[in-house]
Amino acid sequence: MTTLALHHILLKSPLLAADVLQELHLGADFSELAEEYSACPSAHHQGFAGYHDSDQLPTELLRALNEHDSESPYVGPVRTAFGYHILKAVAKPERTLLIDEAGQ
Repeated sequence: MTTLALHHILLKSPLLAADVLQELHLGADFSELAEEYSACPSAHHQGFAGYHDSDQLPTELLRALNEHDSESPYVGPVRTAFGYHILKAVAKPERTLLIDEAGQ
């Protein structure tokens, strides 16, 4: 299990999510856009939603973070039951090992 710092902007519309992502790619400030647009209480913390154990996050978010190629500092939009997330990639989650380090 890995603990991740989650920075995200939660949007209820795919069109708004696409617009916000475009603004980020054009150089807009993530914190300011989170405060203005995010539907999550983390908007009051510039998009920082705290630290979460990887097994407590929606599978869609973990998959998107694992597949992130690091060319962009942003991931998404990722659709979950909560809406559309734009994630600020802080660190790639470690993959869970199926065997221990001793190879047993």
